[in-house]
Amino acid sequence: MEVQMYSPDYLAILVAGFIPMIIGALWYGPLFGQKWMAMMGKTEEELKEGFNPLKSYGVTFLMSLFMALVLAHVLQAWDEAYTVTGWAAGMQGGFFSWLGFVVTVGWQNVSFEGQKMGVYLLNMAYNLVALLAMGALLGVWR
Repeated sequence: MEVQMYSPDYLAILVAGFIPMIIGALWYGPLFGQKWMAMMGKTEEELKEGFNPLKSYGVTFLMSLFMALVLAHVLQAWDEAYTVTGWAAGMQGGFFSWLGFVVTVGWQNVSFEGQKMGVYLLNMAYNLVALLAMGALLGVWR
């Protein structure tokens, strides 16, 4: 049996990597920024102290690229197993990735680090929206 390696469309991965950044800028900015800061018990000035944009945004973008790459592989496997493609299949892949990995791993912050439930829920909703959007894009364009 010959093993074929899946080669994702790296331009699609790159574009999908920007999705969490764009959604995050809106989510933690004009949409829910004030609420998030209040739940964190922080002021804007406190958040800016010692903030390194290159480190924060650069590493976050790298993580977004990894997430897009893995999601593309998951969607490819679904396509090969079930012959499903398109935006709806991509969103389904994003949803189940969120439910199975993001929600469960994120809960550790509540259980063991004392993260407030409101912060957890706000972060989980952001991750859901980001993964659904990434999945829709990758489902159509991979």
